Amino acid sequence: MHALIYFVAAGEEEGEVLAIVEDQVMKWTNRYCVDYYSMPDESYFKERWGERKVVTIDCEEGQKILKELIKENLKVLHEEFKKAKEAIDKGDFVDATYHLRMASGHPYSMNAFMDTCEPLISEEQIDAVRACISDKERLWLVPVDIHY
Repeated sequence: MHALIYFVAAGEEEGEVLAIVEDQVMKWTNRYCVDYYSMPDESYFKERWGERKVVTIDCEEGQKILKELIKENLKVLHEEFKKAKEAIDKGDFVDATYHLRMASGHPYSMNAFMDTCEPLISEEQIDAVRACISDKERLWLVPVDIHY
């Protein structure tokens, strides 16, 4: 199964953030059984997803993508919490645990991440990272094709 997942990364140039995100995705290969992945500058990625740019969060396109990613992740978060509550009410704690894991940002359920463990669910996360980066760095959205 393929998924298009975006990562938020800080850096001065596109090449730098591509390398940072590739390192993050490599951490997923063992942790989440990712079979393989492709980056947006690779032909395999382009064949599957078309032209998807690496964009800064501050540009108009970046803002539009950011808002959509947050909206979709919040929808998943609420759905998984609802399913977990239903499972708890039925006494099915194994199923509840599964749904809580999905709600916590498992890459099988979410479509955007701040890093390998933190799903993107609010613009406040972006503001917190902005407060910690240098004036030369910008925040970028990097799409990655992940195969599970």
